[in-house]
Amino acid sequence: MKVFRSVRTRIILISTLLLALFLVVYTITVWTIAGSYALVTLSQTNSFSLNMMTSEIENSMANVRALVTRVSIDNQLKNTLLNFDERSWIDYYPQFESMIQSNPAFSVIDRFIITDSTFSHFLQVGGYTASTGRPLRQDYFLSEISHVEADTGFSGIYASTFSYESYSVTSIMRSIIDYNTGRTIGYVFATINIDALLSNLYSYQAMTGETIYIIQDGDCYRIENSSLSYEPETVFPVTDGSPVISSGTGDVRQLEDGRYILRQAGLAGAFKLIHIFDAPSLSGSTSQTPFMLLAVTIGLVVLFIALVLSVYLNKAIYQPVKKLSQRIEKIQHSDFSQDNSINTEDEFGLIGRGINKLSSEVTDLMDKRVEDERKKLELEYKMLQNQINPHFLYNTFNSIKWMATIQGAAGIGEMITSLSRLMKNISKKDSSIVTLAEELSFIDDYLVIMKYRYGNTITVYRNIDEGCTQIMLPRFTLQPLVENAIFHGIEPKGTGALAIIARDWGTHCTIMVADNGVGFDQSTDQEKKGDGVFRHIGIDNIRQRLNYTFPSGMDFEINSRPGQGTKCIIRIEKSEKREEE
Repeated sequence: MKVFRSVRTRIILISTLLLALFLVVYTITVWTIAGSYALVTLSQTNSFSLNMMTSEIENSMANVRALVTRVSIDNQLKNTLLNFDERSWIDYYPQFESMIQSNPAFSVIDRFIITDSTFSHFLQVGGYTASTGRPLRQDYFLSEISHVEADTGFSGIYASTFSYESYSVTSIMRSIIDYNTGRTIGYVFATINIDALLSNLYSYQAMTGETIYIIQDGDCYRIENSSLSYEPETVFPVTDGSPVISSGTGDVRQLEDGRYILRQAGLAGAFKLIHIFDAPSLSGSTSQTPFMLLAVTIGLVVLFIALVLSVYLNKAIYQPVKKLSQRIEKIQHSDFSQDNSINTEDEFGLIGRGINKLSSEVTDLMDKRVEDERKKLELEYKMLQNQINPHFLYNTFNSIKWMATIQGAAGIGEMITSLSRLMKNISKKDSSIVTLAEELSFIDDYLVIMKYRYGNTITVYRNIDEGCTQIMLPRFTLQPLVENAIFHGIEPKGTGALAIIARDWGTHCTIMVADNGVGFDQSTDQEKKGDGVFRHIGIDNIRQRLNYTFPSGMDFEINSRPGQGTKCIIRIEKSEKREEE
């Protein structure tokens, strides 16, 4: 049963089973998929056609609305109404007629009427049904405008009283305003013939033979046989499924009776189109039997290609993988020798070269580790040896101190004692953060040595608030500042004073090291460094260590002027607490 555990056998078995399953699923689902695509295609076609006709109707109605607005603001018409006489009223008619007939929507306009505010005088331009219309009378006009209020937009669909024939219209009326007085001086009234407006929609319904509805303000009208019929109780129950298509061109859903409904919004926001159509049929020219034969043929071709690929993959993939696995198994048994047979030119060769390189690097790493262990032992020995040196120096300093005491050289003894304490502080490695009191003790030893070097030429002033003595700061923060003050401030001048002052401000402490020496020009931005044992510890070093120890809550500044001395001020927040490094 080991053969069934191999990668090659499992690939062949799984591939065969998946291909068989694919053939079954393919033959069952492709027909459904084809039907779904046909439904989507039909839905999109219907939606596109309906959208084009909707755009045409919207453009026509928009043109009528723009025409009504244009006439209502015409200055000549306003002047005629304000200074009314029969002659000027009749003279205005040719311009009025030209304005109406030149509009792109003239073909759908039933009547376009101008009247004064008392409905006593009329000008009319007939459009779609002018030749069959009744003579314009005041009672007809008042009956007509009862369907629409001025400046409210298009009215609903209704049967016009203007004509001897029965047809439906929608109307719009706009007031003519004298903007100097704000008075209504007349009205513009237009009716649109619905049959003319929907002529293309009638043709589309006759061509498809399917049902189309118009919904306006809750009223439903059915389009059929190039006519419009009112159906007040029409409902469209849809299923709970997702829409077939849903986009800016329409929303298609399935009705409970199996048909499909396309809702198309538009018509200048006043109407909505409903198109109900049957699902497309795949029978006829495209029969089910040839389609199934095609599906089986495609499946057999896929199976044949899979068999050819399995033979090729066995040679191109399985064999190289087998060699790589054998090489890895040797590495597991500590055999790090090179195997050039896995260094092929394909991607597996890239892995093989990586394995060989890894084997070589492991060998080198093992040799390097042995060498590192040897060097580590040598370093530990040297570190133990170096630990002897400081103790030797301390004992030597003590011997010199006692010799100086016996011989009565108290100054030499004091200097040696201070130097010994300095060396102990320098050699300490267990603490990089100390209290201000410890740092000042270190400064005291340093100043003892400087006293014997410079004598009475340096006066030291120290004033430390008790609340600052336990504040923490990096070791050797103040010594470089004191050393710079002596060597670069006071010594060039010959004599001077050095001040070390710490002030407790409650939330923080300030530490100042100041001298009245020669000072320097800060614009040169040159750092003053010591010449003694601390010559490599400069101002930048102090600033960096303070920033590292106190990322926030610390300020460090230097103020100096030539001939006036130098001040170094450190400000540390008392809330900042650092553990010793």
